[in-house]
Amino acid sequence: MLEKRKSALIKALTDDDLQVREAAGTALELLEGLDELPQLLTQLTHGDRATRISAVYALGRIHSSKIFAPLLEALKSEDADLRTAAANILGEKRHPKTLAPLVKALADPEAGVVTEVATALGQFPDPRLAKVLAPLIGRGEQVALAAIDSIGELGFPEGEDALLKALTDSRPSLRKHAAAALGKLRVHS
Repeated sequence: MLEKRKSALIKALTDDDLQVREAAGTALELLEGLDELPQLLTQLTHGDRATRISAVYALGRIHSSKIFAPLLEALKSEDADLRTAAANILGEKRHPKTLAPLVKALADPEAGVVTEVATALGQFPDPRLAKVLAPLIGRGEQVALAAIDSIGELGFPEGEDALLKALTDSRPSLRKHAAAALGKLRVHS
């Protein structure tokens, strides 16, 4: 089936319309990423630190359900940078099966990882996440800002109380972000 799709896209590279050719080229690049999947999985488990982090970002360019298990494993790695990269890609992908592991990763001991996880959660359209993110506003500035921004990105009114509280925080940066996030919340009808 994949070969049939690739063949059709290769043929579309010669289409008379420039936009069709460009779209076919982009689609072909995405499909060719699937060919790299076995090599990327090997790099993710056996490569050096930099290679493993690069493999996580490369997995993000692949559109296949096969990438989620290795990314979730990377989210549990001993390497904080690998966990951060995995959280970033999982947020971009927004796959429902990754939501619970991301919420669990909010307990990570590294603030940088928690910051990235909070940002990732802001990309999932789930109103319950506003209440999950709200307690992070009391943490360090970077984590708090990520939580505030994500609550705003979610846009659900469930985040209003947390943002109103952040608007009275002693830290000006939190107040500024809270004000901006409040403007993004949907209005009750």
